[in-house]
Amino acid sequence: MADAHEEFVARWAAFWAAPDPAAIDGLSAPDIVMHWPGRAEPIRGIEQWRAQAAGALDQLPDLRLAVVAHARDGATSFVAWRATATVGGAPLQWEGVDRMTLRDGLVAESTVVFDTAVLRPAAAG
Repeated sequence: MADAHEEFVARWAAFWAAPDPAAIDGLSAPDIVMHWPGRAEPIRGIEQWRAQAAGALDQLPDLRLAVVAHARDGATSFVAWRATATVGGAPLQWEGVDRMTLRDGLVAESTVVFDTAVLRPAAAG
């Protein structure tokens, strides 16, 4: 039987293979706090996280993330990922890492790290 970390990573991967903001509650605690690149303030609560995800998918409808590596240290799970999307009419990929503190199998706190420069053409367009 897979341990809790392996099970979580499988759910994370399934979500990002076909992202749907309505399904975020299957990954995130209601009181999640997310630190997101380029945001001055953290995302607080599942509704703000759902809105952030919906906004990203509005700009990048074909956004997908795939796990390239993962690790666990106690209640903290690390997922290194590769994103793909069409940005400014061109296919693009970039990599990042999520560091997530889990509580009862759900993300209670997350720090998302990636170089946002690759997405600037999409924001400008």
